[in-house]
Amino acid sequence: MFPYVDTIDNFQLNVSYSPILNFCIGIILIKCYPSLKQWSTARSDTTVILGSAFGLCSATTAMHKIGLLQRPLTPPLYTIIAPNLGLCIVRTILGMIFVFITRQIVKTIVLRVTCAIYGLDWKNPETKRLAKVEMPYYYLTYYAIGFNVSFICPIFFRALGINRDYSYTEL
Repeated sequence: MFPYVDTIDNFQLNVSYSPILNFCIGIILIKCYPSLKQWSTARSDTTVILGSAFGLCSATTAMHKIGLLQRPLTPPLYTIIAPNLGLCIVRTILGMIFVFITRQIVKTIVLRVTCAIYGLDWKNPETKRLAKVEMPYYYLTYYAIGFNVSFICPIFFRALGINRDYSYTEL
């Protein structure tokens, strides 16, 4: 795996269709997940992890495409600067609010649309345990959260002037 990290990273940052490919690879991996005889949280936990990871990967590509990800101006071994604790708290609180709002909106929309497609009652708690509802419900919700945390939040923090230094130099 390690010999290919630079190749994967280069592909991730420079190929414009990589967010779409990320999204599709996540769906393929979820579809390949072994079916269980009885319901378990393992499938939904795996879907949450894949959705978050591929959302983050797609956000990284978007940040690079709009020119916000750059190489640092100075070589490594930076001087350590103590963070402004007040700004850290503000960013944390605003970030948690973003995550909560994203989760509530996307979760509600995906559940209702998926249930409408399959003709199911979205109010029935057992409906969420069906694989055909559970997979898009968790994947799309956490894909959106991963994307927002890595793309929307940093742009919002920058607009407010509370972004952290070197937050866009992780190339």
